[in-house]
Amino acid sequence: MLALTNIAMILAAKVDYPNEDIVEIGLHIGIFLLVTLFVIAIFRQPYEITVSHQRKSSIESGHGDRQTVFENPMLRPLLWIMLSMAYRMALPRLKEWIRVKLLSSGNPNYYSPEEYLALSLFYGTMIASIITAFYVIALGGFSIISMMLGFAGGMGMTIFQLRETAGKRLRTIAKRVPYALDLISLAMSAGATFTEAIGTVVREGDEDPFNEELKIVLAEIELGTTRRQALQNLAERIPIDMLRSIVASVIQAEDLGTPLADVLHSQASLLRLQRSVRAENLAAVASVRIMVPGALILLSVILAVFGPAVVRFIDGEGIF
Repeated sequence: MLALTNIAMILAAKVDYPNEDIVEIGLHIGIFLLVTLFVIAIFRQPYEITVSHQRKSSIESGHGDRQTVFENPMLRPLLWIMLSMAYRMALPRLKEWIRVKLLSSGNPNYYSPEEYLALSLFYGTMIASIITAFYVIALGGFSIISMMLGFAGGMGMTIFQLRETAGKRLRTIAKRVPYALDLISLAMSAGATFTEAIGTVVREGDEDPFNEELKIVLAEIELGTTRRQALQNLAERIPIDMLRSIVASVIQAEDLGTPLADVLHSQASLLRLQRSVRAENLAAVASVRIMVPGALILLSVILAVFGPAVVRFIDGEGIF
């Protein structure tokens, strides 16, 4: 493979082409394709393109299929190549990280980790192509370093967007959990079962992300999953420490026979107390941090008022 590249470069150096830029671009494209084939050959492994469980459940339940770039007939051949590369890449930690972030973000498009990795490869390739076209048209040259930086930037922005979306959704759920626990405990104190209490909370707001997760819990219970397993799945989808502790407390209450309403109410009170303590700590830290800009402002005012008098005194002209 490298020998073919060297032969092509020698021929290009010996032959007098009418347009050297076209030859250079062709050589770089050839190098890029050869490197791509080399990477595929190294990471090649048996694979099977599968559909995510969320998408499979949505299709089997009669809902319409998703509408993403993977379903675009014009982009499908290129994305199929990217998807094949994503399945062949031996990156288990990155794929597991993407899987966790997709679950935390709600995964509205039912992406699998390999599909999202292929999507990041696609956007990286698009940005690299745009930068290359700009260099050729505007600057009349070609830079493989800028192309590589564009490719890395496109992939990085796609993965960073997933991280930010997941983080924002988790913060929203963390704010919603104490109020949802209060409503569930009140409904159970009034005589409702656990599933009926969750159904009451879910009806309060359809667009709330925590209500969406509770709907999934209800759906799993209705399909035959045990309550313990449904709650454990909830803790896996939403990796928040407070939610994990609540799920552990509920499972322990079931094992010991403790009234679940009392456990949920105590957990909600504990979460509110922790929130108040956290707010007090942040307020104390903010009061200390604000002293620095306050001192700088005070110093600037003192210099503005007494600065001219100090300069006159140094020059020997007197203060007045």
